Amino acid sequence: MSTVDASRRLINELVTLLDRRIRVVLVNGKQYEGVLVGFDHPSLNILLKSVTDESGLKYSKIIVKGERISEIIAVEEPLFDPEEFKEFLLRELKLQEHAVKVIPEARSVEVLGRYRVSEEGVMGSGAMAETLYGVYKKYIELKKKGMQG
Repeated sequence: MSTVDASRRLINELVTLLDRRIRVVLVNGKQYEGVLVGFDHPSLNILLKSVTDESGLKYSKIIVKGERISEIIAVEEPLFDPEEFKEFLLRELKLQEHAVKVIPEARSVEVLGRYRVSEEGVMGSGAMAETLYGVYKKYIELKKKGMQG
């Protein structure tokens, strides 16, 4: 794997954490937990909102310089996994493999070259979009139940 590919994977992983709760551990041991609302590349400065530090102090927003970050920990995982949803869709609708394609950089699934499904829902219109939305809702409900135990 090239360095460019590795860097792209890191950025894609950070994109999946946008609008999710994360914990940031700084090199001095201080910790912040909040919702990741932005970051820049390559410095990895990050913007958090609804933040709490390890002593319980609350902040509406903070910007953490990338050079100060030791760890970024996902506290809240995304429900939607494009690869998993593709397999679920193939089983539920009995579609052929070539009809469903994962688009990793967009964290979405393309169906029949015309519809897109992502964590935000279904893009497209018509009967097939309605069917996809039903499958999407079922998938998300199963994921939520799985997280609750």
